[in-house]
This record gives sequence, structure tokens and C-alpha cells, in this order.
Amino acid sequence: MRRSGFTAIELMIVIILIGVIAAVGFPKMRGTLDKTNVRSARVAVGTYTVTARSLAVARGCRAVVHFTYGTSSGVWVTSCVPGSATIDTVGQIKDVYQDFNVTMSATRDSVQFDPRGLAFETSNTIVRFTGNVAANTDSVIIAGYTGKVVR
Repeated sequence: MRRSGFTAIELMIVIILIGVIAAVGFPKMRGTLDKTNVRSARVAVGTYTVTARSLAVARGCRAVVHFTYGTSSGVWVTSCVPGSATIDTVGQIKDVYQDFNVTMSATRDSVQFDPRGLAFETSNTIVRFTGNVAANTDSVIIAGYTGKVVR
């Protein structure tokens, strides 16, 4: 009688081949995911900067984008409340390290915008991002005086 199916040796060969292919492909996928996380963190910080700048113009008062560094890397926006002397945190505090597994450093801890949307700082602010793979780095440059996100 003839049996149909796979032998144990054939199944072991297939499992070994799948393992070898996964072992070769996994580091490449990990590096790609890390690079994507670094880019996403860069986009998030750029978005928060643009939000602060537009809030300063819309509310007619000072708005600030804040940065923290290291494993507590984060970014958030504060602005005055129109007709009041209180300061409001706008939106949520973005924990860059927890959300993207990326550490962040910057040349200053905040960038302030006046009611015209111009930055108080005269020199560029550079925010750098580093992923788990040391080669994966990126940065955002906030132009001095104009406050625009250059890169």
C-alpha cells in the first residue's frame, strides 16, 4: 500500500530552510523598522513645531514648543489662553522614546514663537534623533528668527 504525505526528514529540511531564511532577513527588517521610527519621530517634532507657530498667530500670543532628552525624550506645545493670563498645554505630550523607541537631543530645550509666528531665537535649533541601530539618525532644523522647519 502506498502512503501519501511528507516524511519526517522532508519536514525537517523545510523547517531548517525557513529558519535560515528568517535568520538572514530579520536583521534587515529590524534596521528598516528602526529607520522608519526615526523618520516618524522627525515628522512628529516637525508637526509640533508647526502647531506651536500657528497657535501663536491664531491666539495672538506667545506659544512654545518644548523638548526633553534621552530616555525621557518628549515634545509638547504650550500657549497662552486668549483673554487670560494662564498657560495651556495644547494637545498631548508626545513621548518620542516610548512611541518610536528613539532618543532625541536638541541644541536648546524650547523654541518660542511671538504673535507674528516668528521665533525669538536668532540661531537655528537642531533636534537630532537616534534609533536603536546607531547608523539610523536624522534631524530637524528649526530656522532662527523665522521659526520655519527647514528640514
